[in-house]
Amino acid sequence: MNKRQISESIKVGIFLALSGGFMDAYSYINRGKVFANAETGNIILMALKVCEGKFFEAVNYLIPIISFAVGVAICEIIKYRKERINMIHWRQILVLFEIFAFIAVGFLPQEMNRVANSIISMISGIQFATFPKIRGTAMATTMCTGNLKTGTQNMYRGIKTGDRSAIEKGLYYYVCILVFIAGTTIGYFAVKLMAEKAIFLAALAMINIFIMMFKEFED
Repeated sequence: MNKRQISESIKVGIFLALSGGFMDAYSYINRGKVFANAETGNIILMALKVCEGKFFEAVNYLIPIISFAVGVAICEIIKYRKERINMIHWRQILVLFEIFAFIAVGFLPQEMNRVANSIISMISGIQFATFPKIRGTAMATTMCTGNLKTGTQNMYRGIKTGDRSAIEKGLYYYVCILVFIAGTTIGYFAVKLMAEKAIFLAALAMINIFIMMFKEFED
């Protein structure tokens, strides 16, 4: 039986999806109604602001779009230089970066929302590119549209053909969506209680992942 990397385990996936939902709730509720993860939404809102002639406001949505792309690029740079990294797994380096970035965001005042959103979107890009699979199945933990589509496709295929593995895969996608919703809910109440410092809870989720990844394979 092939061993699965701990980075693709369900436990890591749960913390990632919780963090993904949390980031969007935090940035939207507490950082100027900008989506940290949903760049499609930001692109639409940016285009609408441009159409309305509100170019300064459009920049609020352009910044996280660019930052997300930068996050993906950072992941690729670290991944392709992994042969020079011996102490810890290259994914742990990126998780550690996310932890410190989350902590930094928690200390930024409301006047620096653009900076805060750019950092969160960069983290989202890193997470999206660093953890592309759960249990060997391509799955996003920072957004839900693709998961909803693929999960539904698998469920339909499984029910129609009796393929239990397809049904199981479909359930993985739906569970990921539910955990994402749970992260969003936690983010809502955390922001009400802790305001800017609520993002520290996302840092805690990533600390758990960092520790879990000292074991290369799941049991």
